[in-house]
Amino acid sequence: MIVNSRIKPMCSIKSATKASVSIAAIAAIMCTPVFAQSETLRGGAYGGDQIIVQARKRDEAIEDVPSSVTALSFDAIEDLIMEDVADIVRQIPGGILIASGPDYLDDIALRGQGGGRLGVSESTTGIYKDGMFIAGGGFGGRSYSRIDLFDLDRVEVYRGPQGALYGRNAVGGAINVLTKAPEDGFGGFLKAGYNSVERYNIEGVVNAPLVADKLNIRIGGYYSEQNDGFYTDDATGEAIDLYEDWGMRGSLGAALGADTNVILAVEHSRSEAPGFGTLGQNLTLDPDPFTRIGLSDFDTVIIEQTSVSGRLTHAFSGAELTILGNYKTRDGDRINGDLDHFIGFNSPALRLLDTLTEDFSRHGVEVRLTSVNDGPLTWLAGADYQGFQSDNFTERTGTLLGPFGLSAALRALLRTDISTEELSSYSFFGLLGYDLTDRLNLTVEARVQVDDKDFLFERMDPDPLTDETIAPTTFDEKSTRFLPTASLAYELSDDASIYARVATGYRPGGFNPFPTVGFFNQTAYDPEDIVSYEAGVKGSFQSGDVTIRPQLAVYYSETDDVQSVTNLSATNSIFSLQNVGGNNVYGFEFELQAYTPLWGGEFFTNLGASATDGEFDEGTDILFLGSTIDLSGLRVPRTRDYIINVHTGYSHPIGRSVDGFISFSFQAEGGGFDNATNTRESEGYEIIDLSAGLRGEHWRLDGYVKNLTDDVYRLVEVNNNNFYNAPRSYGVRLSADW
Repeated sequence: MIVNSRIKPMCSIKSATKASVSIAAIAAIMCTPVFAQSETLRGGAYGGDQIIVQARKRDEAIEDVPSSVTALSFDAIEDLIMEDVADIVRQIPGGILIASGPDYLDDIALRGQGGGRLGVSESTTGIYKDGMFIAGGGFGGRSYSRIDLFDLDRVEVYRGPQGALYGRNAVGGAINVLTKAPEDGFGGFLKAGYNSVERYNIEGVVNAPLVADKLNIRIGGYYSEQNDGFYTDDATGEAIDLYEDWGMRGSLGAALGADTNVILAVEHSRSEAPGFGTLGQNLTLDPDPFTRIGLSDFDTVIIEQTSVSGRLTHAFSGAELTILGNYKTRDGDRINGDLDHFIGFNSPALRLLDTLTEDFSRHGVEVRLTSVNDGPLTWLAGADYQGFQSDNFTERTGTLLGPFGLSAALRALLRTDISTEELSSYSFFGLLGYDLTDRLNLTVEARVQVDDKDFLFERMDPDPLTDETIAPTTFDEKSTRFLPTASLAYELSDDASIYARVATGYRPGGFNPFPTVGFFNQTAYDPEDIVSYEAGVKGSFQSGDVTIRPQLAVYYSETDDVQSVTNLSATNSIFSLQNVGGNNVYGFEFELQAYTPLWGGEFFTNLGASATDGEFDEGTDILFLGSTIDLSGLRVPRTRDYIINVHTGYSHPIGRSVDGFISFSFQAEGGGFDNATNTRESEGYEIIDLSAGLRGEHWRLDGYVKNLTDDVYRLVEVNNNNFYNAPRSYGVRLSADW
């Protein structure tokens, strides 16, 4: 196997591959005659001889990367009308979306990592945009917002620990969304759509040259408004899940000579949507998942953010210099959270409100030098720095219009918390690969990571009966990690390879944002560390115009100091993270991409299948509701018996430069538990999405149905409140480009 981006020919395939076939059996069929095809593709379109990804911070064919990788191209994103993170995650083998109602609370879990999560905790998946880490803080700090997914070129998913090259948080893997860069020439697009919940969408982009072959500009934006919904206030009969979301981005691309290129981008977005308290079904009050009884206030979340990013590349003889930088500010407000409904009270006289605000800023820079030679030795050396500051204000207030006032239990909920969390992080990383023979390659990677976090917390509670006042208190957590990775890859033929990989990852520790009185020593929690062992086989084959790309990976991982979510106190409903001990997780992932001409048209399919299991080590325990519970031998939460992803489509000419097309998507999950104590089973689901339409050379008309069978299932339960997926909806979209 090679570790640079040399283009390789294709070979034919004579038999199909099933997910249950062993690595040895698949390897036996992967050595067939050579054919060739000319096109090279970035990110994974349906045909062509190469899918180019940046899993090791360099352009490489996906077959040359010794780990499990998924690439979603612009074509796939368009065909499935992927509008949010949930749409994307359902196309990722081994990927789970951990959702708690509002989109800003979404988490992406890979390979069963992600059972420990809070509103401001670190993610277990590295969240990257155009190669830069962008996660941190609350209000969407563990996932992607709409502006991040606007004007996408592709999405790349690197499964398994990526600590050596991608650093902190890449425990289950890393996701890198890549936006379209300014390009030579005049062009652009315009899209408009309507959805059955009275959602109106419009977006557009204009790309134009300012100085021929030297300076280009790309400007675009989107606006989305929903005037109806699935959730209804029982008292008025009106929909309560209304929202408004808009954003815009401008970028400049400059060629500063033959070997130097610069891209600068500025973007701003604002969203206003229902909050946590509105979307949850309180099991005591609400009769069904989408009817709310006793809402005295409508929880609203407003998120406004601005970011600036830049990229410089310079080609030397035999090497390329890359410098990345970004700066981001985000203001988040959760206004009038209906706390009395959330805890199960329905009284016209009772009004408990929960308000949370966050002012967040982050900055980062990365510098790396990468070899570009075609010889047996490849290398990469780099360093990065990043930091953030998160200022939080939380206030719980309450009134009872009556002669007795609030009870002691309710008064204990009311207080004001103020906190500031700061991070300073830097690291040095590198890669060295060598072709031991014409077919055998050894690559080692490593990173030294230093994270320093400070947390200042203060609680004000003037009520003498329930006084939980906490004077200003400072916490500090510093960690240093050495994160090595080694891989051995062997080319079975020019078009197929097997590999073995040992990788490490690290999720930083942190602080529980609302310390629990009586458990003050549990405010800080330690990092968790993972070692993963992976073996796989992958290839890319062509026979005539038929292209088939299979890949299979099996893995086993061990994690120490696992962070798990719990309720420390029986009298306090606030969640906390706690280190509970160790666990092991194991499973497999299979992907098959196929493309072929059929009946005068074109047929493609992407098939994914995965399974994950795992258990806690002996001696592992968790503090839950004031008692210690033994977790030994229990199943690791967020592992699934199966995850199936299918995306199939067919297009056919029907007239003058007009094609008709249809696209079918099926996703299913089953098995597992939501919590560490295994008392709450994860619900399974089967989701079918359909789209069909017409397209010409510069236009496209889509009609679509999402969740065709109207399969509604519980995403998560939080303190006797259930949160669910979106029911069936349908819509239409018209787009044009030039």
